[in-house]
Amino acid sequence: MLHLSNDAIHLVCDPSGYDLALIDRRRGTRWALDERTLVYSAGSDPVERAPLVPVGALKTNNDTLTVTSDAGGAEVRMVYTLRDDHVEVVLPVPDAAAVRAVALPGSFAPVGERLRLLLPIMQGMLWDGRGEAFEHVRAEGSHLGFSMAFVGYLGETGGLLLTTETSDDQRWWFGKRADGRFWATDLQIASLGALAYSRSVRLYPTDGDIVAVAKRYRRRVQDRGRFITWDEKLETRPGLERLFGALMAFIGYCRDDVDYVAGCRRLQAYGFDRALIYPVRFNVYDPDIRMGGVPPVAVAPEAVAAIKALGYDVAPWSWLNEALDDGTAETRALFRRNAAGETMKHWAIDDQQWYHACYTVVEPFQQRALGGPQSDITWDHYDVLACVPPMECYALDHPGHPGRPLARAEERDWIKRAFLANHARGMAVSSENFNDAYSLEQDLGSVKAWPQYGPWPFWPVPLTMLVYHDSMIHSWWEVHNYNNPWHGRTRGPAQFEYGGGRPRLQAALDALMGCPPDVFPFGAQYGYTGRGTETFLYKFRFDDPEVQLALREALPVAQLHRRIGKQEMVHFRILSADGYVQESAFADGTRVIANFSRDTLGELPGVGALPPESWQVL
Repeated sequence: MLHLSNDAIHLVCDPSGYDLALIDRRRGTRWALDERTLVYSAGSDPVERAPLVPVGALKTNNDTLTVTSDAGGAEVRMVYTLRDDHVEVVLPVPDAAAVRAVALPGSFAPVGERLRLLLPIMQGMLWDGRGEAFEHVRAEGSHLGFSMAFVGYLGETGGLLLTTETSDDQRWWFGKRADGRFWATDLQIASLGALAYSRSVRLYPTDGDIVAVAKRYRRRVQDRGRFITWDEKLETRPGLERLFGALMAFIGYCRDDVDYVAGCRRLQAYGFDRALIYPVRFNVYDPDIRMGGVPPVAVAPEAVAAIKALGYDVAPWSWLNEALDDGTAETRALFRRNAAGETMKHWAIDDQQWYHACYTVVEPFQQRALGGPQSDITWDHYDVLACVPPMECYALDHPGHPGRPLARAEERDWIKRAFLANHARGMAVSSENFNDAYSLEQDLGSVKAWPQYGPWPFWPVPLTMLVYHDSMIHSWWEVHNYNNPWHGRTRGPAQFEYGGGRPRLQAALDALMGCPPDVFPFGAQYGYTGRGTETFLYKFRFDDPEVQLALREALPVAQLHRRIGKQEMVHFRILSADGYVQESAFADGTRVIANFSRDTLGELPGVGALPPESWQVL
């Protein structure tokens, strides 16, 4: 056997390239590489994979081991380098251009111990392998993709954190076979048709619990200079103070005859002295659209001023990732093109079809908007800009990349530039999907799963807030409000659910995670009928019973967030075997216990009885 060793880690591998294992010398955990997860792809779609077959390993010095594998006649090398507290794994550029995706380095499992996985889907998922067989290749964001760039492997004696160091051209491959084996690994994919630069991941041994893995990832983010605290943000954008203790108040995409100012005054009288009201208008390339048969919301400028006078913040709906084809050359010049030179259809509402825009056009458009029609907003919410992973654009006539295709890494920079345009004006930046690829640029990110446990395969856990609570807010998807049941979804094969319309359950989760509440207090919104792209319109009013219930649940959550919103989450623990009782703690000592079940809990030490779907500060 070949050996690399220091005080923390012992790495071993057979000279054949098989039987690679990482031994955590401090905890005694042996992590074996699952060789069945060594795969590559020669096609443009990383879903189409073939086995990567080890053919040899070579120890080149006292801290480096190179494993060579065969990829259909091409050679793929992975270089393992032992560092003080981790192993760095580098994928050099393959010798053959035909290799277009590689699992780096594959999935790990503890030898002789039960495996559980931490997958940062939405707020985070703990998975012990239960449930039906499935297989996914997922990107960052996209609701069902990863909100942070890591996988956590939990054993009984220790844990292992895999961090992706090159994440612009990357996917996550995870699943379960019918024989019960389950896995998760990084999958590096081609950039503009080739693996043209070296890729890397890191493996960090940790304690075998959720908090230890999350905190080790947090330290890695900090070491990379990709972490900024709320206190640091407030030095340059003092208006962000109004985020803490605010009600997130979604007022719908659609035009309505409701009195928005009167509604906001009633919110203030209810006890919400801070609120994030959105969207007050649409910030789009072409506003001549219909949703549920009506135009977009457009709160009058004088009404916007009156809402701001209450101390509330207002945002538009910045829908700039795609454009409606109005038939003009100017609009079509915005469209992204794929490698075949074709425009790319995306969202559709009734008989209206949107097309992907190249993100190099977003920041220039946004700069003009912020200096003109959007000059009175105080924060900004982007539709899917942080949600849809960066893409390539093969148009050759775009000013942002003239005469050449645009790589994902470049597009990432253009997204950041759009967010920073708001920073320059002191605004908070919100976008659909929590995505820590924008940890310095984004302040609020959305999409959370309901806290459901017991028989559910994926158990939601607050990974995002264990890492980022003192830096970013994790909000609900804009239509998943406490009172809005129209958009509930089960994600399959029946792994978890997410949606709105469960005020007590959602409030308990927000309290546990230290997040602001979310209510749709008044306004109009469209939904899909289920018949293709056909839509319908629905409305809420302040006095609706479901709105009143949601506001009652939201107010104490907002008051809690006012107190702890800028602090680090320092503790999390699942207290019951079925997962439904949990506790968290924050840097000032505030401790929250939540009962996500439908049953009243009996006498708990220091708590007493805890009603169904409720929470309490200890």
